[in-house]
Amino acid sequence: MRLARLKASYALLLLLITAVWLASAWPIGEGFWPLRRAIVMYTGMLAVGLMSAAIVLAARPVQLEPLLGGLDKYYRLHKWLGIGTAIAAILHWAAENVPRILARHGWIERPQRHAPAEPAAGFDLFRDLRNSAGDVGEWAFYMFLLLMVLALWKRVPYRQFFRAHKLMAPVYLLLAYHSFIMMGRDYWNAPSGALMALLLTGGSLAAFASLFGRIGKSRRASGAIESLEYHRDNAVLDVCVRLDTDWPGHQAGQFAFVEFDRTEGAHPFTISSAWRDDGRLRFSIKGLGDYTRTLPEQLRVGQAVTVEGPYGRFDFSGEGRRQIWIAGGIGITPFIAGLQQLTDQGKRPEVDLYYSTDAPAQDFIDHIRALAQQGGVRFHLVLPKQDGRLSFERLAQEVPEWRDADVWFCGPKRFGDAMREAMVAHGFDAARFHQELYDMR
Repeated sequence: MRLARLKASYALLLLLITAVWLASAWPIGEGFWPLRRAIVMYTGMLAVGLMSAAIVLAARPVQLEPLLGGLDKYYRLHKWLGIGTAIAAILHWAAENVPRILARHGWIERPQRHAPAEPAAGFDLFRDLRNSAGDVGEWAFYMFLLLMVLALWKRVPYRQFFRAHKLMAPVYLLLAYHSFIMMGRDYWNAPSGALMALLLTGGSLAAFASLFGRIGKSRRASGAIESLEYHRDNAVLDVCVRLDTDWPGHQAGQFAFVEFDRTEGAHPFTISSAWRDDGRLRFSIKGLGDYTRTLPEQLRVGQAVTVEGPYGRFDFSGEGRRQIWIAGGIGITPFIAGLQQLTDQGKRPEVDLYYSTDAPAQDFIDHIRALAQQGGVRFHLVLPKQDGRLSFERLAQEVPEWRDADVWFCGPKRFGDAMREAMVAHGFDAARFHQELYDMR
């Protein structure tokens, strides 16, 4: 996994904003109120800077996938940026309002009033709009906190989350207006002016792209459902889509946003078929949530479908000749596409595929076993209720060359974390353990 790269990116953005703020605010005047103003500016820069980066990532810029390790990874960074924005915004609100309340009650000394300096001609507008910008910022702050609660509260169904989260774009534009007007002239004339102009411009462009439905538009293809097959034993629905418009092709392990119903919106699903330039995509969808459980009854052959993608870097690439694939439950999906891709390739790595499932559907397992045989892959079926969970000890015994392998894992997070930690504890290079982060909230 590349979480270290995500953490480094987050830390670098924080350090950049902090360094630019220091360069712009220094020297800070003596006394409490000049310090308080500097803190207000710093927390405001942090809040709008982090939110700008989050909005840009929400626009799904594919150019960042190689840098951050795939769309699933930078959606995790997007979540961290949102939480950081909330913390910085709360601190900004507190720094702005708490001292005023304390001064009003006489608990601290009131700030000294000075006659305002004659503003430069270009900044009269800023002065005249400060009151409205302050009110706009406060109400936008309250709306932002409400939307953050809805985003982080997993009990909120995906449909409501999706609709509510689209409101982040107009809320961001309100906060951008607040920041543009309220940031002091001295800060606009300092290095902070250039940084904030860059962040606000990028964030505003991404917000407008969201408002006008432009996100991912160039990567969308339309088609219809060609066939449906429901595996009742493990509640997996195979959906084969025939596309009518161009598709750029995909690598095994990538995913796409699939829209079966415009009122529901698009959901991310792994593509479970290799690309053979025939306009067909297959998705194996496990009935896990309120929406996916209803799909076997809702979907019909011939129904219109919109597919956006492909995205992701879970592509089974690696320098070594040996790979270990570990799938838990519906995490088998990218490996089905991987098996098909191996069958089409001439040069193949040595692969051991472990498939752990609590709901073994015999026809489904037979299909995977046949694909593994065609691709020259050693297939290991793990039934936790009978065999116990796949352990590092079993894997090391059955694959003696495990230290030289690239490991690709897709399944429950706890399962993957436990396996990675055990392997790393025995000398495995953590950079060669690839684990997809499919939680988009």
